[in-house]
Amino acid sequence: MIRINPAHDPDVLKLAFQADRRMQIRDFFIAEDAERIHGLLSSETPWWLAYNVGSEVRQLPPDYLASLSQAELNQILGGIQERARTQYQFLYQFYPMVSNYFTPTAPKLGILAAYEFLNSPASLDFFRALTGRPDIRWADAQATLYRSGNFLKSHSDLDEGGHRVAAYVFNFTKLWERDWGGYLQFFDPQHDIEKAYRPIFNALNVFSVPQDHSVGMVSSFCYGLRYSITGWLRSDEPPGAFGRVSG
Repeated sequence: MIRINPAHDPDVLKLAFQADRRMQIRDFFIAEDAERIHGLLSSETPWWLAYNVGSEVRQLPPDYLASLSQAELNQILGGIQERARTQYQFLYQFYPMVSNYFTPTAPKLGILAAYEFLNSPASLDFFRALTGRPDIRWADAQATLYRSGNFLKSHSDLDEGGHRVAAYVFNFTKLWERDWGGYLQFFDPQHDIEKAYRPIFNALNVFSVPQDHSVGMVSSFCYGLRYSITGWLRSDEPPGAFGRVSG
């Protein structure tokens, strides 16, 4: 079972959210549930590598990554660094929760219970009340891991169909130092940082789409791991029925 901290009233939080179209809510889950999710992310989740080449998103599974030579991996990383000089670029580790949840033959790892929780009637009602958007129908999700050298350049999250109502980040990062980078950053029209959220254990970041934001590069001297579950609250048709893990 995953439980939202009952101290959080979405009707009260809604007032702060409407003022800035974004907010961070600390101690979001019951503490023991947040600890359990962190344990799943840090011990049993297989991490893929995600990056882009122009508009093409490339997702490399763990077995393929293990087959690469150091020279081949360096070539991939070198291309990412070169493109990042002049183009939109990202680099981080992830676990594809949606595709694994809806693929009957995919292993049903424990972390998928968190995805099912996100799409429970109670969770969706919480987010509808918080954002003031009754048209939210479901949440997509991926688990993410940022380590030294990883980053996500500035973008707005605006999608072609306009179905992304709001973005969310559940943070499961422990003992993150302020000089390590990896902050979720929001920019004003002059490209100055208007607000930035440090990765804090058991905190929810949520913001309306579109908003110009990035994840700052994790510093070269960082030895920590930035775990999260992130995605969008959406207004379009969900890809299937929920209840595959516990149902």
